[in-house]
Amino acid sequence: MPLSCRLLRPVLAGVTITSAMALTERPAQAIEPELTSDSAAQAYDVHSPTGQTSLERTRFTSMLGVNLYDILGEDKVRRDGPEIDFRARVRYDADYGIAGAETDNTNGSRFVPGLSDTAGLVDIMYAYLEGRRFFHGVLGWKLGRQYMVDSLGWWSFDGAEVKATTPYFVAVEGYGGLEVRGGMPLSTPRFEAGGVWRGDRSGFDPSLYPQFQPSDVAPAFGAAIESAGVTWIHSRLSYRRVYDTGSVGVLEFPNANLPPTQYGTYDGARISTDRIGYSVEADFKKWGGVKAGLAYDLYDVKFSQVYAAFDVFATKRLTVSVDYDYFAPTYDADSIWNIFASEPMNDVSLRGSYARERFSVSAGVNARIYNVDTTDPVAGAGANGNSGNLGSGAPFAGLPASMGGNAGIYPTNGHPFDEGADLGAKYKWGEGSLGLRGAANFGDAGDRVGADVTAQRALETRYLLSGRIGVWNWDDKLRSEGSVTNFGYMLGAGYRFATRCHTMFEFQHDMNKLVGQRFRALLTLSLAFGR
Repeated sequence: MPLSCRLLRPVLAGVTITSAMALTERPAQAIEPELTSDSAAQAYDVHSPTGQTSLERTRFTSMLGVNLYDILGEDKVRRDGPEIDFRARVRYDADYGIAGAETDNTNGSRFVPGLSDTAGLVDIMYAYLEGRRFFHGVLGWKLGRQYMVDSLGWWSFDGAEVKATTPYFVAVEGYGGLEVRGGMPLSTPRFEAGGVWRGDRSGFDPSLYPQFQPSDVAPAFGAAIESAGVTWIHSRLSYRRVYDTGSVGVLEFPNANLPPTQYGTYDGARISTDRIGYSVEADFKKWGGVKAGLAYDLYDVKFSQVYAAFDVFATKRLTVSVDYDYFAPTYDADSIWNIFASEPMNDVSLRGSYARERFSVSAGVNARIYNVDTTDPVAGAGANGNSGNLGSGAPFAGLPASMGGNAGIYPTNGHPFDEGADLGAKYKWGEGSLGLRGAANFGDAGDRVGADVTAQRALETRYLLSGRIGVWNWDDKLRSEGSVTNFGYMLGAGYRFATRCHTMFEFQHDMNKLVGQRFRALLTLSLAFGR
């Protein structure tokens, strides 16, 4: 599918403007600027199993980053003094291939609420001032839109963060503001709690898609205490609470027995998420490292994640690792999914990697074990204690007590598990590389086995070539179509016109008997200059 000319114009304009700026001599300044830009134009279609084209997409995504370092302009010799930086990144993400039926609220079979909302076309990924080493190195702060990454996961908010580093190997942090949410100006729902479909309901009939909830501000605050000044170990204890505000519909689906005016809403402030987490990392340079952490949902009264990883440096070139990861889904407190039983996952893996100057190889085996909550509904009454899935009569009356019969507990799922293995290898020479990636996964619901071979080569440092070919087989035991083998390839070519600037075009073709032929064209442009 050819790329639209209107998608190519902003890409070519970016090349022209950035090249001109890069070639222009700039006088030395105290502030050190850095500009980056990444753009991607892609066109693809997705066919339904019946062969009818269900989605045709022509997307353009562009990100612009601006960093200003050393705003105070202090003498560079005084690097232990106060420092202020500014960092920002803005994303434009538009789809020019959306069909009119998908934004027509009278078309019940194709309409997607929120798809035509222009509020998310441009979002500020982050934009904040950061101060460090104030008051003799004790105080640091951030002001603006920022990311947080810790044992509670990725999170984004608009507000302020203050951090005090004491001379006693401890740092204390506090922050507050508004959670970044979809449906709000210059925002996306990427890092908000799941389970609630939110957006701009302006102009919506109250009876139309009541499960599509209106978005509103979400006040939040949190605190953390972590180790500081010790190089071989780091630990962090985090707490965060977010509130829902504005109205929320109490019905998830239209009710023909009620007029729209009686659907009902709740308008009071209420908890959205309330979580605490802890993580620790230790680096023992001679023999390996350890990572571990957990997150506990105070609203749902359960652990949402527990993980541990052990790396052992068996030799100078060989590393052996053991990983464990427990994950239980949690949701925004407004979500209806909180009343359903979930199926947490336990992932266990054993990995090994070996690396030489040009050659590296890694391999691993893994298992995923599923389990459900089987607590007594009387003893466990509360957030998880009552559900329509409970019962001591039919259909559980004929089951043994261990499986829920007459005992009034959740029937066990028998702890089914999936198993698998993976292999990866890479060989480098000069400005080229050849790679292999293979995996095999087996489970009660289906199997997947396949491999990809990739190659990359730079000619005269400027001309870029890449390719990939792969064969994958899926055996879906839940579908009548049964086993499907997919063959696909990708061809790419590009040009590097500066050290940190290049453009690349890729064409991808996949084919199998279930969906026929699939095509994708992708044009990317990456620019960076400054510091």
